Amino acid sequence: MNLSLRSRNRRQASPRRSNLVLQGMGLLAGASITLLPAASLLSHAQEPAVENSPAEAPGQEDLDAAVDAKLAARSLDDFEKVLGLVRSALRKGLDESSRGFANDLYTGTLVDRASMLTEALFGGAPGAQQQWERMRAYALRDLGEVVQRDDTLAAAQVMIARLEALPGGDRQRALAAARKAVELGGDDPSQTAQAHVVLGNLSEEDPEARRAEYDKAVELAPRDVDVRRTRGLFLMMEGDQDGALADLDVAIEEDPDDVRTREMRGLSLLMAQRTDDALKNFDDALEVAPDSADILFQRGRVFASQGNVERAMADLDRAIAAVPEAVEPRVLRARLRQQAGDTEDALEDIEWVLERNPDHPATLELRGLLAADKGDYPSAIADFRRLVRQNPNDAVVIGQLGFLYLAAKEPREAIRRFTRALEIDPEQFLARRGRGDAAISVGDHPAAIADLEKAMELQPDNDTVLNNLAWVLSTSPDDAVRDGKRAIGIAQKACELTEWKQPHVISTLAAAHAEAGDFDEARKYSRQAVEGSDETSEVRDQLERELASYEVGKPWRERQSMEEANAEPAPGGAAEPKVPGAPPKPGARRPFDDD
Repeated sequence: MNLSLRSRNRRQASPRRSNLVLQGMGLLAGASITLLPAASLLSHAQEPAVENSPAEAPGQEDLDAAVDAKLAARSLDDFEKVLGLVRSALRKGLDESSRGFANDLYTGTLVDRASMLTEALFGGAPGAQQQWERMRAYALRDLGEVVQRDDTLAAAQVMIARLEALPGGDRQRALAAARKAVELGGDDPSQTAQAHVVLGNLSEEDPEARRAEYDKAVELAPRDVDVRRTRGLFLMMEGDQDGALADLDVAIEEDPDDVRTREMRGLSLLMAQRTDDALKNFDDALEVAPDSADILFQRGRVFASQGNVERAMADLDRAIAAVPEAVEPRVLRARLRQQAGDTEDALEDIEWVLERNPDHPATLELRGLLAADKGDYPSAIADFRRLVRQNPNDAVVIGQLGFLYLAAKEPREAIRRFTRALEIDPEQFLARRGRGDAAISVGDHPAAIADLEKAMELQPDNDTVLNNLAWVLSTSPDDAVRDGKRAIGIAQKACELTEWKQPHVISTLAAAHAEAGDFDEARKYSRQAVEGSDETSEVRDQLERELASYEVGKPWRERQSMEEANAEPAPGGAAEPKVPGAPPKPGARRPFDDD
């Protein structure tokens, strides 16, 4: 006979119940809870009773009081009172039938107390996020005693599985408990469904196995919010947005006030590129929870992606006002401020985040980019080096660091970083292009051509790669490297891609014709390049010298040899960001022009 009085299908603790849980743990009101070791409780509960007639059983009064206390129990301390009365009744002595009743009452109370803790933890009770490890430990202590007494209680096995599946838990124990719960079945399909969810969650490396477990969970509990939301999240990450939205819609129908599900639904819509629907979803969610920092942040992200900076900033400001300690809204606000040229305010947000989380990747990236924008490459390199330490096998991050070294006029260190990135991912375009550019800077034209040709295979229409490759093929002092006829075709394509608006690209076509011996064409395109350039720029001076060479029938020859700078990282700086895009540009006209 199990006297657990918990209601079925409870998925979230009510605010009142959640607060009672935390109060009982001494987290809000300083109250204490007496928890004896499981073995001690078991020994008390199984202590032989004194043989008495039913009328004389000395523990009956305490047992009756325990039943009354159980019916009125609302907090952890209330449950401890019940357990204490049952232990007292068993010590004093009960008749045989009452002993069985008392043991069932004791076990059921342990299950109820563990259930209260579990529901508060998974239901997002106030304070649970900070105290979840303690809450789990208390619940598992009770559940450990429960399964010592009776390992056939499916509810206990499900709770053990869910709690042990959390970070830092015993994965093998979670799996064993979930399988045991499935085997037992129990009288509550939603409990078995939760066991299947745990099995799915723990099958991280096998998507098919995960899907099978989630499908079983939905089959058992088709209207369960947690089950539908879990499968919906899985489908969303697997790219099945239609399936994800179907599950999330069911979850919202069952619990319209669940903001987490509405947030997931909006993200799924964004992944399906249904931006307008996502905005409406977030609007609807804000009607349910007007001050939800998470929803405001997500809507702000959408506005930012649409270029609606004013509305994005308004949402981010509201999100930060609602939850002043929220990090992600500040990071996005800093990025928008940076893009708007509001460096001072962007740095204010950046330093606020880094003061609390010194290794926050996106914020380190932003600070590094701001430093690079100002030409402070040592500080930018320091930030990006920290990012590389966090992500030592991230080819994009390492490649970004390579570009910073190249911008800081340390091409050999840049080559070392690009090489490492390409060891990790040989198809990494930016690293391949960057190493080609760095090889030009140190005069290693064969290596430059090899990398630029590979970069051209990866992105055939990248005008910068085409221009730089054509330039080396046209102007290298190495006879074995030059190929004017091939360079003409490549340079022609670069001019077309840039709509004949980039003087330095047009001058590359001129150099290619000069190398091929067609000086009439070389002079024509060289004059076009000079006329289209800024009269006050350093580039104009070189373009005029190139034209002068063609006027006397001489092709242009060039081998760069960048002087190494010493850009030691500044102490306490940051690391590199995982953001694709153009690298910082040094002052040289070629090969770093990236217009």
